[in-house]
Amino acid sequence: MEKLFNFQDFKYAIRDLTRSYKKISTIIFTIFISLFVLSVILSLEYSLKKELNANAKILLGGDFEINTRNEKVDDQYLKKIEKFGTISSTVEFSTMLANSTKSDAKTFFIRLKAIDQKYPLYGSVQSFPDNALTLLQTTKNSIVVNKKIFETLKLKVNDTVFIKQTAFKVVGYVESVPDLGRALLFGDFAVVSNNSFLNLNINTLGSFINYEYRVKLNNDNINFKQELENLTKNYPSYSVRYPENSSNNLKKLIDNFSQFLSLVSISAMLIAGIGIANTLISFINQKNISIAIMKSLGFTTATIKKIFYFEIFILLTIISLLAYFFAVLSVPLVNVYLVKTLGIVVQSEFILKNFIKVFLSGFLVVSIFCLPTISAIQQIKPTSLFRNVFQPCEFYFTKKNISLIILAIISLILLFAFDSKKPFYTVMYFLVFFIICLTLYGLSKLIIFYLRKINLIKFLPLRLAVKNITNPKTIFPITVLSLGLGVTLLLSLTLIGYNFKKEVQKSIPEIAPDYFFVSIQNSEKDEFVKYLKNNDKNSVIETMPIVSASLIKINNKDPLTYIKQNNDSFWVLERDRRISWSKTAPKDNPILEGNWFDENSKSLQISLDAKVAKDLNIKINDSLTLKIYGREIEGKVINLRKVDYRDLSINFVMLINPSFAQNIPHEYIATAKFKNLPDFKEGAFLQKFKNISTIKVSNYLGKVTEIINKIFIAVIIISSIAVIIGLMVISSAVIVQARLSVYQNLIFKILGINSKNLMLASIIEFLITFLSIIFIAAFFSVFVSYFVIETIFRLSWSLEIINSSVVLLFIGIITIILILINNYKFLSPKVYPLVRNE
Repeated sequence: MEKLFNFQDFKYAIRDLTRSYKKISTIIFTIFISLFVLSVILSLEYSLKKELNANAKILLGGDFEINTRNEKVDDQYLKKIEKFGTISSTVEFSTMLANSTKSDAKTFFIRLKAIDQKYPLYGSVQSFPDNALTLLQTTKNSIVVNKKIFETLKLKVNDTVFIKQTAFKVVGYVESVPDLGRALLFGDFAVVSNNSFLNLNINTLGSFINYEYRVKLNNDNINFKQELENLTKNYPSYSVRYPENSSNNLKKLIDNFSQFLSLVSISAMLIAGIGIANTLISFINQKNISIAIMKSLGFTTATIKKIFYFEIFILLTIISLLAYFFAVLSVPLVNVYLVKTLGIVVQSEFILKNFIKVFLSGFLVVSIFCLPTISAIQQIKPTSLFRNVFQPCEFYFTKKNISLIILAIISLILLFAFDSKKPFYTVMYFLVFFIICLTLYGLSKLIIFYLRKINLIKFLPLRLAVKNITNPKTIFPITVLSLGLGVTLLLSLTLIGYNFKKEVQKSIPEIAPDYFFVSIQNSEKDEFVKYLKNNDKNSVIETMPIVSASLIKINNKDPLTYIKQNNDSFWVLERDRRISWSKTAPKDNPILEGNWFDENSKSLQISLDAKVAKDLNIKINDSLTLKIYGREIEGKVINLRKVDYRDLSINFVMLINPSFAQNIPHEYIATAKFKNLPDFKEGAFLQKFKNISTIKVSNYLGKVTEIINKIFIAVIIISSIAVIIGLMVISSAVIVQARLSVYQNLIFKILGINSKNLMLASIIEFLITFLSIIFIAAFFSVFVSYFVIETIFRLSWSLEIINSSVVLLFIGIITIILILINNYKFLSPKVYPLVRNE
């Protein structure tokens, strides 16, 4: 039995690699790019999560946080908490900020944060001037706004702004605060002192108010959690949050985005694998005579194969190290963006686990495509040296090879699935990828089968094209697979990119409201509606009652004990949700299962979002326990609705029956669609209703668009890399075909067939290939892009014909040019060297 490792073979592999590396430059480039992209994604994900974990206390603002919702903390409870450490109290609420009290005032819907002198317990506030927070505590009715408001309103220090018609002196602006919530991260915000907040006389029912108390422990090692939870049990409306839960939403966003980009990069790597196989089979065919000489000198097939495997392994190791090294160095480049948004800085770090994943990904992909390629060496015989016959090698499959390839594929899937927060999506992604491969391969065999049945073709170029396709040694299936996967990937990314761009550029839908109004009290609801109607009698106004509630039990069991954080609907369980009630079912929320409320029932009945019900495994007649104003109430799910939160109307995950809800203290939320929008003046409205906040839909969409635009840029970068790899794969397939046709072209030259007919035959052959894959590629690209947009990013998907057609035309033109260039080089071979087998 031959040794697995022989140093002499290893030395020969290094020597051969140093002589031949230029011939496999395509392999080097495609492997490097693919592994570099994957390395960047893994390194950035690790660095972000590490930094979030390291700054968990800063992001939370303390060692733990007590949230008492819309009521102040109980004094007795607060005294018991004081023994744990230093307490900082903050209040957050939604309100309107204006630059004047005039009717033409410019306004901002903001999240206002009231802080005490101990804030922040951890981290620091980036402000201008540096002592802005000190001035905030010492200056009566002062305010610090975020930089965007400061610049948009063209404010200066000591200027005046107004909140609820109360004047506030601007003492500076802040660029970032350490304890970033979602509202502060993506919206506009301002900061005042707790003393200034008291002057506003905020109604605790409205304004989406939230009282928070953060604690910095006197002793980091103190075992406080059990005692704290026992104390809090007596206050059912209070909730406690710890640092490890401070950035769950950010981590989930990072996980989803990282998973998508990782799968795109591994797709590019798999497509690059086809290019590697094409280039490698071409490389082996070029070394046909050298391999035959080696065999005649006593080298066994196993030894020669081992030498080639050594070359690939050496190449892969060097490329993996370089790709990961450059990726690690590239990570700090994102700090320019992260400092402005999250206030954190990521560091470069070599992580062995990530490098092993990168190397294994490359190793498994290369193994899948190299096994049948290097095994082709078995087809080369020493006797070919004595015949003037060039027998091109083709992919060689044995039972052992097929078993190893299947094992490598399964290992690759498991490598990504086990490390994924959503392993089902990962497995499905790979499954679809390999279904596409099998479909394209089956299509090529079907075309060959039917073309062989065609006997009488008078047009010479067409006859030559058909003969090339149906030749027993044809690489038509590989060409279809290479081109088909390349086209599918490019079309998929084109449709994904288009839908991202559409979200970035889309205008407000015709049926969408112009404004949302929040914190409308019951006593001012009728006057509010009357005011809007007087302003525009053709306006369409919709009002809905709202109250805060939290879902604490499903069928008498705490859902947090068995529902994981990576569940798509975990957000329903995290914090209070706004719920509402209605006598009739909303027109835009069709009932999928069950019936509407029983008007005579006094017990709690619940209408639930069908998607949430599916994710949380809730069925009709299941019991849900809601906590409303600290009181636990058990109700029954009686219907499931289809809710689309993207239509910009008033939507709720839960609706309850009006007969039960009529005595619950509540406020209202409203939408308005104006016939003549410019007639509505926000400043004049604030003069009349200082406690009601307005949200202009176009401004809200602008903020969402800004976030999506950043995601779109990342998708464009990955798409561009995939495009380059796809074109290189197509190019490698064309080169392989051209080189294998060199002896055939010699025969045609001897027979007197001119170059024009041969070039035309190549074009016809390509057209047969290209036209046959268009519909398959279009079908799968629509499916893949729809799944990514609708399921992963939760955006609206639509089909785009023009850009997709342009991409197909672009691929077609580029490929034809590559075919013509490469075929032209091998079209007129020198007769005598080939006859002499030189």
